[in-house]
Amino acid sequence: MTPSRLAVSLSLVLLAGCAVGPDYQPPTPAQLLPAATAEAEPEAAGWWQAFQDPALNRLVGAALRHSPDLASADANIRQARSALEMNAGAQWPQLNAAGRVSRDQLSRRGEALANIPFANPQTLFTDYRAGFDASWEIDLFGHTARGVEAGRARLDASREQAADAALRVAAETARLTLDYRYWSLRADNAAAQAGWRAELARLTRLQVQAGLAGAGELEQAEAERLRADAQLQPLLAARQTALAALSPLTALPTTALRAQLDGVAPEPRLPPTPAAGLPSELLLRRPDLRAAERQLAAASADIGVATAEQYPRFSLLASGGWDSVRPGDFAAQASRYWSLGPQLSLPLFAGGRLQAQVRAREAGYDAALAQYRKAVLQALADVETALSRSQAGRAQEARLSDGETALQRQLGFARQRVAVGEAAQSHALEAQLQLAALREQRLAARQTLSADLIALYKALGGTPTRQPPGESSR
Repeated sequence: MTPSRLAVSLSLVLLAGCAVGPDYQPPTPAQLLPAATAEAEPEAAGWWQAFQDPALNRLVGAALRHSPDLASADANIRQARSALEMNAGAQWPQLNAAGRVSRDQLSRRGEALANIPFANPQTLFTDYRAGFDASWEIDLFGHTARGVEAGRARLDASREQAADAALRVAAETARLTLDYRYWSLRADNAAAQAGWRAELARLTRLQVQAGLAGAGELEQAEAERLRADAQLQPLLAARQTALAALSPLTALPTTALRAQLDGVAPEPRLPPTPAAGLPSELLLRRPDLRAAERQLAAASADIGVATAEQYPRFSLLASGGWDSVRPGDFAAQASRYWSLGPQLSLPLFAGGRLQAQVRAREAGYDAALAQYRKAVLQALADVETALSRSQAGRAQEARLSDGETALQRQLGFARQRVAVGEAAQSHALEAQLQLAALREQRLAARQTLSADLIALYKALGGTPTRQPPGESSR
């Protein structure tokens, strides 16, 4: 083998081992797990500010910046934008360059040498060729334009889907944050009840020893104490569950979340119930409905692409370069070649494939229309459900608040009677326990109402237009 051929062979072997693009590396645990420490997150502005909770605002901001769901949605936007750019690129002339060196052996009996009047023509050549190819499709029937239209609609849909993902992430973060606060308040209330039950059991034990109460009363007091102790653990477990669910949303460790949420905090405020507005406003506010409409637009454009496949396609083609069997003559005038002219392509028979393709795209449009209508109906149902639940929950919470106020007055009277010696200490403890039991009901009702209000904000697209008259936060 000659040195030149050896060099060529080695070059080909080396090129065969090359591969462009990134080599896959599995993500490291540091990339997947939340950081051990977290920087202070700024508060984020949005509908969740109606709850007037700075920690909630910070956690929602962290979720909107670090949520894997939103990172995936952002990647989908970039993918859709690239697809649009690929479709739009087909509107412009395409230019390619090529070059080759080949060793060619012609057949002496083939048609290439059939009319050559030489006895022994040369049939072995080394051919050197380099040149350019250009093409430009004139989009007479909108094949490319409809593809660009579909790509632009899908890009818009991906943006709206990202906005919908942000709305869902914000709503879930707000719900879990308020759940954690209410579970904490309810656990504190249950711990207080357990302490009062223990004190009541102690007083009952002293009464039994003094002969003022029977064994049955002591057993009842002990059973109530054990029941109060048992009620505390499920509340603590539910609080920890809410904290653990916040971690993947915010990409923050549970220790950092606990540091932001624990401590003395006021009872979460309830914002006014946002007004539902008109159904036509809902179509504009909810990102999932806007995304469904954009998907419908893309499906309509797909019909145009499939229809244009049945019509002629007109292109301008051009090529030129150099071709020679002698390296020394490669750049000579005689080695040049070129070609220029139009090309018309007309599908005559495709076995029904093109017509079936149009019918498939029309069916896709019908499916997208049905999905859009379903999304609209579901959105209206979501608003109606969340609105009715929040209204019923607000009425229940108001009644329980009034009842708690009445029991607080009764507790004050009971303490006055104990102070002047008209009643035993157990009388005040019983009143305190009644108040705590009603407070547990009110806290549970407010927790449910908070979740219903968040669901209503989410159902309204996160942008309520106004609030009903006569309502205020409390």
